[in-house]
Amino acid sequence: MKWVFLIALCLVLFCCAGCLEQKDSTTKDGGNAADKSVEKLTVTITSPKAGEILQGNKDVSFDAVTSAGKEPLSYRWSSSIDEELSTSRKFMQNPSGLSKGGHVIILKVTDAAGSSAQGSVLIEVM
Repeated sequence: MKWVFLIALCLVLFCCAGCLEQKDSTTKDGGNAADKSVEKLTVTITSPKAGEILQGNKDVSFDAVTSAGKEPLSYRWSSSIDEELSTSRKFMQNPSGLSKGGHVIILKVTDAAGSSAQGSVLIEVM
C-alpha cells in the first residue's frame, strides 16, 4: 500500500510540478493590485523543494523569495496537516516535529498595502 501511495505521489509531482504555486493579488479593500501601478507581489518557495522527502533528525530549511510588494511584509507558513508552522521569512524545522504523511506546505505573504500572494509545495514526511 505504501508503494501505491509513493507512486501516486510521484505521478502527481511529475505531472504538475509547478501547478501548486498560487498567487493572489487581491488587496484588503477587494481591489486588484494589478489595477495599480505597483508591481504585483509574488512568492516562490525555494526550500524544501516540491517532492522532497523529509526524514530523520536533521533540521530542514524552509525558505522563499518574494518580489515587489510594499514593505514591511508579513509571512505565514502552514502545513495541510500540522497547520501553522512559522511567521518568519525563513526558519529551520526538524522533520521529527512534523506529522508523517504528505504535506502541502503553504507560504502566504501580505504586504503593508494589504496585497497578498502565496506559494506552495508538496512534500512527504517519513
